[in-house]
Amino acid sequence: MYKIKISGVVQGVGFRPFVYNLARQMSLNGFVLNSSAGLEIEVEGRQRDLDRFVESVQTLHPNAAKIVKFMIITLPNQGYERFEIRQSNSGAGSTMISPDLRVCEDCIEELHSHGDHRHEYPFINCTNCGPRYSIIERTPYDRPLTSMKDFTICGICRAEYENPANRRFHAQPIACGTCGPKLRFLDVNFNVVDGDPISNCRREILNGRIIGIKGIGGFHLACDAMNEDTVSRLRILKRRPAKPFAVMCDLDYLANIVNYTKEHVDLLKSPPAPIVLIPKVVMTSSELSVRSGRNDCINQASISNLIQSPIADSVAPDNHNLGVFLPYSPHQLLLFNCDGFHDPLYLVMTSGNIDDEPIAKEEHELDGLCDYYLSHDRPILNRCDDSVIAASMTDMILLRRSRGYVPSPILIPAETIPTLGTGAELKISFCLAHKDLIYMSPYIGNNNSKATSDFYQEQIDRYINWFRIKPELVACDLHPDYLTTHYAEKTGLPIIRVQHHHAHIASVMAENMIDEPIIGVSYDGTGYGEDGAIWGGEIFIADYYTCERKYHLQYMPLPSGDTSVSHPIRIAYAYLQSSGINTEFLTSISDFEKRVIDSQLKTKLHLFQTSSMGRLFDCVSAMLGLFPKITFEAQSAMALEQLCCLEQHLNITSYPYRLEDIVAKHSNAPKEISVRPMLEAISKEILEDGSKYVIASKLHKTIIEFTIAALVQLRQESGIKKCVLSGGVMQNMVLFEGLKKGLSQQGFTVYYARQLPANDGAIAAGQVLIANCRIR
Repeated sequence: MYKIKISGVVQGVGFRPFVYNLARQMSLNGFVLNSSAGLEIEVEGRQRDLDRFVESVQTLHPNAAKIVKFMIITLPNQGYERFEIRQSNSGAGSTMISPDLRVCEDCIEELHSHGDHRHEYPFINCTNCGPRYSIIERTPYDRPLTSMKDFTICGICRAEYENPANRRFHAQPIACGTCGPKLRFLDVNFNVVDGDPISNCRREILNGRIIGIKGIGGFHLACDAMNEDTVSRLRILKRRPAKPFAVMCDLDYLANIVNYTKEHVDLLKSPPAPIVLIPKVVMTSSELSVRSGRNDCINQASISNLIQSPIADSVAPDNHNLGVFLPYSPHQLLLFNCDGFHDPLYLVMTSGNIDDEPIAKEEHELDGLCDYYLSHDRPILNRCDDSVIAASMTDMILLRRSRGYVPSPILIPAETIPTLGTGAELKISFCLAHKDLIYMSPYIGNNNSKATSDFYQEQIDRYINWFRIKPELVACDLHPDYLTTHYAEKTGLPIIRVQHHHAHIASVMAENMIDEPIIGVSYDGTGYGEDGAIWGGEIFIADYYTCERKYHLQYMPLPSGDTSVSHPIRIAYAYLQSSGINTEFLTSISDFEKRVIDSQLKTKLHLFQTSSMGRLFDCVSAMLGLFPKITFEAQSAMALEQLCCLEQHLNITSYPYRLEDIVAKHSNAPKEISVRPMLEAISKEILEDGSKYVIASKLHKTIIEFTIAALVQLRQESGIKKCVLSGGVMQNMVLFEGLKKGLSQQGFTVYYARQLPANDGAIAAGQVLIANCRIR
């Protein structure tokens, strides 16, 4: 007989019915029950059937489940006569909570089946899909402790809920049109509009209206993605001048707007159902007319030989990629398959908020941002934005880990005491850790507003209660003015302050179960350095305890610190002027700005030193005249990545650079990567009317080349052959793929973020590992 203990996300996801049916199919006897640790199984029968059973449990379990630990103990047979689902142990109720999950194929089939009890019911769900994280108030995950507590279950649903052979067995959000939540369509004054809510919503979208659509983890602001005027109006209301919007559409029409692969579709249809960045389609006007079925979406005056897909230019301007996702909730599916509407529907579906604020979960939070609301009466208890993935030909990188992924735990290579990692200032998220598991929060926000601060505090309190982890230690960033640092200081707990880029590297080490020194590359926009400078182009030899800075981009002057980040032209002028490089071609900077910066360079007042890779991208972007001023983070870097055509310029040479020893008192001082020769060469090419595409490609090639050169040199000195790629710049797929390929060819084992974002959204994970190592 086998006694099996499984921990992970194994409750509320259909695991017990799966085990029950599997055991009965294999003529095995015993039982399965929920325990305080997760799931417990005792099973006996023929040995070959037991071994098949174990393999099937590990490989064929429900998609919504996540096994973190699987333990088998061999015991004497107990003489069980049948297999059954038993009542949970006293105190049962795993502290692991399932993420919200895309509606499953079985529910989709029932949704569209005319004879089904839940035909066109917009809140259909089962143990394999539907809301989890967003509706839970307290653990254990039982209906009375969720936002479904006020919906009294009907007789039909009760019978399914109590039937172990039914996939709705103990499905806590189970509901139908008789007993469950209801949709409603509201006007701007929150009055109910007569008629079918889905039809009303579809009609008003096609009339050019902006609709606040209540989803699983919050509201979306939705509009017709083919309507240029409406998309432009949405940008004004949301205060988002240029940052790309995501588009939701049916899989049947996805080929009209992006060049997707099977791997892209697998991601789009996976249980988390993230937004996936995919290359846009370019079509002729005749192809567009045939594919779209809507000639009225074509502005004939703007058509040249080739035009983009039916999506309005303002949806994702100056970008070769488009963020797309499929309908993942039942009411979204109904909106896309609404009776009486036959044309393809492409919806801008962007977070319901003012840009960078937390996503709205109630109608009044969108006051003034939309014309109507498609809402419902199931409360959202936990906000959760859409997750975002960048996918290349060979890999994928999480840009935002949120809906569909949180709060699933991640196994780490060392045990910790109960610890809170507070995170950074951008891409704010926190981490709660205990023993060998970490629990990451969803994306909280991107600023230090009161709404962000309140949401941050609320979710920390909930995580502590859910997972029954009372922090004994708090880890935060070195930067003294971050919201997250201030929060750490207010806890009254022992504090470990962790350097930003060390935390980046440690987060990648942790998810890859690395527990030895590595060479770590950390490229991003900003991070408070141990010398008080602004770091961001760093190469270390690191473990969880120490982080020895070995190389960094040469220090360059950043006038007025982070306030210059939104004005790349000022960065370019300061870099070039301080390097003695001709600045006459920088025509977008005013004489006044030049005089101010010249004064700062001379007096050193309000002048900061930076080694940031992000600022280097800003500088080159402004030199090329792309974005003298930016309106969202990394806009300059994205523009350069879009221009980059390495595959079309395979024979291009790189720009010159130098790996220089710094004259210092200490022999172990880091070396500088001098980019002055590169900036001189780029300036010369610009003055000679060089191609922006070639310059962008050569820039990327040079960064790849000097990074590999530095790592090869460090390997010779240290013998370390494992390296980590981290930091927000690794979201640049051209750079990331080039580094990964080049380092692998040089014999390195390359590790990078897969379960966590490469950006600051993973900082908190690194913080808790480092803090625990330091207190040992």
